[in-house]
Amino acid sequence: MKKIVIILFVLFAFLSILSFFPEKPTLTGSAVGAISLFILTPLDYIDVDSPRNITYNFEIGQPIWIDLNVSTSVHTDETWSYSLFDTRHNISVASDIFFTPNITISAVRWGNQISVRANTSNGASANRTVNFFVSVPNSAPILSGINDSILVCEDSQLNYSFNVNDIDEDISSMSILPSDPFFVSDLAMSNYTAGVANIYSGILTKNDVGNYSEAISASDGEYADTKYTNISVIEINHAPSITPVGAQTIYSSGDNSTLYKEINVVDTESGNQSSGNFTFSLAFLFGERIFDISSAGVINFTGNSSSVGVYGLRVCATDNGLRNVHPNISICGQDGLNMTSCSNFSLTITNSNRAPVISSYLPTNLSLSSSCSNTLSFNVSMSDADGTSPDVYWYVDNNLKLYNAGMTSSFSNFSYTFDCTTTQGYLIRAVVSDGLENASVSWMVNAQGTSSGTTTVVTGGGGGGGGSSITCSPLWGCNDWQKCISLSDLDQIGILFAEDRSYVEKNCSILELNGSSCGFQIRSCNDVNLCHSTLNKPRVLQACYYTPFPSCSDGIKNCHDDSCEILVDCGGPCSACPSCSDGKQNQGEFGVDCGGPCPTQCAAESPSIRGLDNRMIIVLSVLVIALVAMLTVFIMRLIKLRKRFNRKR
Repeated sequence: MKKIVIILFVLFAFLSILSFFPEKPTLTGSAVGAISLFILTPLDYIDVDSPRNITYNFEIGQPIWIDLNVSTSVHTDETWSYSLFDTRHNISVASDIFFTPNITISAVRWGNQISVRANTSNGASANRTVNFFVSVPNSAPILSGINDSILVCEDSQLNYSFNVNDIDEDISSMSILPSDPFFVSDLAMSNYTAGVANIYSGILTKNDVGNYSEAISASDGEYADTKYTNISVIEINHAPSITPVGAQTIYSSGDNSTLYKEINVVDTESGNQSSGNFTFSLAFLFGERIFDISSAGVINFTGNSSSVGVYGLRVCATDNGLRNVHPNISICGQDGLNMTSCSNFSLTITNSNRAPVISSYLPTNLSLSSSCSNTLSFNVSMSDADGTSPDVYWYVDNNLKLYNAGMTSSFSNFSYTFDCTTTQGYLIRAVVSDGLENASVSWMVNAQGTSSGTTTVVTGGGGGGGGSSITCSPLWGCNDWQKCISLSDLDQIGILFAEDRSYVEKNCSILELNGSSCGFQIRSCNDVNLCHSTLNKPRVLQACYYTPFPSCSDGIKNCHDDSCEILVDCGGPCSACPSCSDGKQNQGEFGVDCGGPCPTQCAAESPSIRGLDNRMIIVLSVLVIALVAMLTVFIMRLIKLRKRFNRKR
């Protein structure tokens, strides 16, 4: 009995080991490509039995293992090596890899070229090259890196990057719905199967504040993937904007002895000074405090002999802050509470006013010549006998370009680049003012040549503000295509120019859309960077398949109800397209979002009794027999022991 049990256990172990050896997948296909043979004597030839000039078919996610079976007719002491080349991407996959026949190698999808070389100990060699193709079914693209919630601040631009993967390398379109103020860029590939796209916008304004539910999709024309996110544009508080008061001069008596100023304030959230939403304050930076400002932001003071002198003042306006503060406003660098803006100015109270003086200026030559796009710098130094700190105003052709408030410096400079787009003669003028009297100097500049049209204002000393040259690159954001219009509809043809009609007809012919099926559609594209250029502007007109009543059940990928379908009759205005991330088993998937067209393979299931193969059934049968045998031996021994025990009694 013991021998029987031992034999059963040995058999069980042997069958168990057998079950761990998987069968090799079978490869099928038809011939493509060609074989080139190069013979270097004295070797007769190399025979490559595998791979052949055929197409090898693999499933999505299946490792691409190809048998490399080779031989020669004469020699037996060859040293073998191979090189593998990816013909689709024009790159080397493996180079001069030594091997012992016969092995399995890892190939690549699409075109493969393998070169096999044999070398003998006496220096003879030969090689052979085989082209073969690996075919894998199309799979769905996959989006990743898109959070459920995206935050962006008012007065900023959104630039949110996410990932797009497609092992088929055939993404045909990217979209975001609804669009405006947000758009999605085309795919920028970081390698052959993965890329990065961006959700972007222009400068987001107060009108854009709010929440946007967006659907971002990637499509290869057969399959699509869609992710959903909520984009929140966070409102921020803007500081009030105070119109500069400027240098002021009044007399101690008589005419022009009253200073009356309504402080002009504009605020994006709180309106203007008449709204009652501001708190005003006035501080004397130097000089005795001789008056104040009203709660409405009005200064009303009449000079007298005891108030003669020069005063430095600062007027401030404080708003009320935001009514509803977003909980994440801190990412915008503020708390949304009230903000204050101030403006400094000088006040001179005098018995007899004297005009400011421009003591020097540069260039000293008041008639200049310059080439277009060349930047010239101008400078004035000034003084005032009454102690006033005068303001400086810079004009180009009587258009104010720069204001330098007084109290900061005794000089001011200004730089300007001439665009030459409208005129070649420019009048540059600096005006120095104490509020009552002015002094000025002017330069006449003759600019010659042509320029790119970029205008630059640069400020220097003197306490003013300005800008600098910025190279502007257009960033186009396009809305969805509008509904397809029949080209044969005479009532609509008038909106097309002759060349546009010709373009549509030509493309309809290419798409084999003839007669009543030929249509056109338009869309709007705007430069969110506001460069005022048409450089690289996307097309806004295209041919389309016309059907009079487009719908979500017409079997046509078209546009209707203010948006466009992602695939035929799904996405956009229709129900969502099946995808590999929708939590449903659809579009031929083997499981939920796995298998079939999905690049993610389904996890191996634990086998049920019904699904066991023959080998496992044999193993289980042997195990049951062994257990029964062991149980039988145990029972028999128990019976014998009991009989012995009874005899002794």
